[in-house]
Amino acid sequence: MPNKHKDTFNLQEDGFCFLPSLFDQSEVESAYQGLWEIINGKYGTGTPPENRFWNLGDDPRSIIKIDKPHICNKSVWSLVTKPKLGETLALKTNAKTIQVWHSQVVWKPQSYKKSGNAGWHRDAQYWPFWSEDGLYTAWIALSNVSSNSGPVQFIAGSNKWNAVNGLDFFDKNIDSQNKVLASHDESGQIVHSTLKKGEVSIHSSLTYHSSAANKETSPRVGMVVHFCTDKAKRITVSGENADYLDQIKDPSIAPYIYGGSN
Repeated sequence: MPNKHKDTFNLQEDGFCFLPSLFDQSEVESAYQGLWEIINGKYGTGTPPENRFWNLGDDPRSIIKIDKPHICNKSVWSLVTKPKLGETLALKTNAKTIQVWHSQVVWKPQSYKKSGNAGWHRDAQYWPFWSEDGLYTAWIALSNVSSNSGPVQFIAGSNKWNAVNGLDFFDKNIDSQNKVLASHDESGQIVHSTLKKGEVSIHSSLTYHSSAANKETSPRVGMVVHFCTDKAKRITVSGENADYLDQIKDPSIAPYIYGGSN
């Protein structure tokens, strides 16, 4: 089967799709600056992020990942709650409501060896408290993302696969993971998510994706918005995640950006 053109990928069939820019350049630049302030420990709203997986003094060549930056800075909040974003996500997912329940900044500096790698995974494997339906991720490019800057790469159709054991975001040895994929009885086209500033990709929580090293000198910056639709169902779990989703009742953390009520 010939490879498909980037503009023809369908969220339901392929597990991901691409959108044109939904933001003014001023909104992109303000959010970029807001994320840089958060990375440097400055929280304009007075609210710290949920988690920091990189702190000042850590290896500057490592991926900088911080959870829920949208609660820390007004410009970042404005970016992820823009009505046009909510309307577009609802259209693409055939949803009645869109709620932002989690977010991340993923700031990838120029990589050293495997420092910029993020292993193959599907988001659903880390979310035991959610059903598989109605869960998606919007990846907003706050820098230009070229094929050399370690773009997210998707496997077309993998949203319909059975789970593949041995794959993990935190495993930076992508070559060994590729061998796992090669032995799997399902396959699909690997598509690089090259984007211009302000453009967006959407993928299902069941779509396998990864990213490799950033070979550019400037950082690859993405604002990652995890959202649920009216089709998503909460699953009761025990242990440390038992009450994690209680926060979706708080509109200052988990705002509706289409339908619903805050």
